Amino acid sequence: MNSLNEKTALICGATSGIGLAIARNFIAHGAKVIITGRRESGEDTASQIGAQFIRCDVTAEADVEACFEEAEQRLGKLDVLVINAGIADDEGSIEEFSGEGMQNIVAVNLNGVFYCLKYGPRHMNDGGSIINTGSVAGSGITHAGTGVYAASKAAGAYLARTAAIENAPRGIRVNSVCPAMIAGTGMMVADDGSDNAKFLGTLTAFGRMGRQDEVVGAYNFLASDASTFITGQELRVDGGVSAGFGLPIFAAIAG
Repeated sequence: MNSLNEKTALICGATSGIGLAIARNFIAHGAKVIITGRRESGEDTASQIGAQFIRCDVTAEADVEACFEEAEQRLGKLDVLVINAGIADDEGSIEEFSGEGMQNIVAVNLNGVFYCLKYGPRHMNDGGSIINTGSVAGSGITHAGTGVYAASKAAGAYLARTAAIENAPRGIRVNSVCPAMIAGTGMMVADDGSDNAKFLGTLTAFGRMGRQDEVVGAYNFLASDASTFITGQELRVDGGVSAGFGLPIFAAIAG
């Protein structure tokens, strides 16, 4: 892992799942970290890992603007911004999914990214790093029942690409990490040996679900000075799902 010594970081959507794992990693490698969540209950979680907490609902523009202002007051200009807040839903087909459900997903996964990219850079140091959490659904593949989620993630990743171009004169790079099949995210089943977990594992080339410690390294790298010439990219951390059909799925079908 790369040193993040004395870097200041704000991680939006980090009271659980991948966001919390990223925060732990950043702190372990020397960063000063603020985590956010839409509920008031993040103080204890932040305290336990050595971070600070700011309540922020990324769907509310005023919340996001105020969050960045408070973060700068606490830590000074930010070196790293991770836009990780996201939601999914059991959509069913496009015809079946409700308009309200669609709006809820778009509000978090697209509007939230827009607000963070709108207000974040003005509170960052030149040469900083913005990392958006995308998804392989929306970056290479999709499947029935995830149309709105995939579209929202694809849109967020394209906003990040544009932000990469617009912030390049300041040396601020903007990239997306696009995970898939990562256990313990709250968005899919636990890696608990159940039939569902085993099935999801067969979709990867490795025949298993990924662990959170296997995805946070991508964020560490993009936050560090080892990635200063990388911007506007989507890094898929998916166990080979987007590469094509792996041997495990064929074995499962044959079995």
